[in-house]
Amino acid sequence: MTVEVHVEGRVVSGHMPDFAAAVERYQTYAAANGYAVPHVLLGLSGPMNTVRLVYHYGDLSHYDEHEFKAMTDREYGQIAGAMGFADGTLTYTLYRRMSAT
Repeated sequence: MTVEVHVEGRVVSGHMPDFAAAVERYQTYAAANGYAVPHVLLGLSGPMNTVRLVYHYGDLSHYDEHEFKAMTDREYGQIAGAMGFADGTLTYTLYRRMSAT
């Protein structure tokens, strides 16, 4: 069962260039340390500065492993925290893929 996790939030106004640099550092760190590396989408409609990070996992246990590891990795937290999301705007939504295509 393939699982997608969508993390959506708004970047603080005027900080989109900072976000772009921070998300690049985040993706590099994630790839080098065995984390799922998200695809990053920038909203073209809806609230300004909305971004979505989309993660793919083979199943829920892989997502759970990622979350546990992230909670105990101080450097991961510092790098992820530097993306500059506005307070109170982050949402996490989990999806199960209905077919393999």
